Amino acid sequence: MYTKDKMNRITLRLNEHQFAFVKNNSEVLGISPSEFLRMVVNATMSASQKVTVNAKEVFGRENDEGNSHDKL
Repeated sequence: MYTKDKMNRITLRLNEHQFAFVKNNSEVLGISPSEFLRMVVNATMSASQKVTVNAKEVFGRENDEGNSHDKL
């Protein structure tokens, strides 16, 4: 198994329902439970970044636009 870019280790306890979900999905995809969980983490990271970018586009920062009182 290639582990050179995987320097951090985590121990995770799951209940039966959670474990069955991970096990079944990893089997369907033909990957290890660890790789499935990495996929879930990566997908969540990507979705979180998209939400952050979209929020910045919608709301912006307070000082991005001046208001008419700023102009003299």
